[in-house]
Amino acid sequence: MPSDQEQQPASETSHEVIASGAESQEEIEWGTPPFQPVRALSALALTAIGFGLYELVLLNFWSSESFGIHQHIPWPSYLLIALALLVTLVGVRVALSIWSPHAKMGFSLLAILAAVAVGIGGGRFVSYTMRGTLNPFFRITLAPGDEFPPFALIDQKGVMHDGAAAPGSKATLVYVYRGDYDAFARHEIADLNAIRPELRRSGADVVAISTDSVDRSKMLSNYLQSDIPLLSDPQETVIGPLGLVQKHRDGEPDNAIPAFFVVDSAGKIRWVFSSPYYRELPRPDELVAAVRSVTDPPIH
Repeated sequence: MPSDQEQQPASETSHEVIASGAESQEEIEWGTPPFQPVRALSALALTAIGFGLYELVLLNFWSSESFGIHQHIPWPSYLLIALALLVTLVGVRVALSIWSPHAKMGFSLLAILAAVAVGIGGGRFVSYTMRGTLNPFFRITLAPGDEFPPFALIDQKGVMHDGAAAPGSKATLVYVYRGDYDAFARHEIADLNAIRPELRRSGADVVAISTDSVDRSKMLSNYLQSDIPLLSDPQETVIGPLGLVQKHRDGEPDNAIPAFFVVDSAGKIRWVFSSPYYRELPRPDELVAAVRSVTDPPIH
């Protein structure tokens, strides 16, 4: 015969199982994940540092040689942008490891947006410096040994300059620049202004030529606080024979293609510098060395 336990109804057994399950559910406590302030602050700091490095390049590239403004390939800026992207990506990784779902969403979205901005902006920066700063095809018509084209041009002070060979100077450094609108040209003129005393001690001087009007040259000279003669050549009487004219669409004024010349006291060209990129210009020490090779030639 079945025992008393075997005779218990199946419904009573199922009630006991349900009651037991209910008690086990009541024992489970759901806790809020910890905020992890150190990890959150690390993600925020990495995001800020990465984006800050990117902005540092964009703000200082145009006015600092340490960022490679005049280099054929501005590696310092490229490396800093790559480092900025790497740091922001590490910030994304740290943000995604936060346990709190709300904190993870907030900090990771911020880090992802920063990484996207650095990636896209950095790519545009590289494209501009390598493609957007290319000069149109040109060929300088004169070489070392040729006579620099004669001219009579007015500078920003209204002084007439008759030819590149300055009276009483052993040599003249001639800088043909694009115009006052060009950030690279403004930086270069500031550099030339800084080395002008050294050039004068070597018996040389420096002038700059563009298609800018006298008024625009005067504004640029005042802005840079420079005494370098900025000669106006709107009729292209100098840059035309040199082959340094960049033509634009109808109605838009031409501008000069950058180049450097060292002209001796007899008006002969002794040194020339040009580049496919209008941002690539010689360093100040290179210019001083080129001028001194004329004013203080080595004794053989």
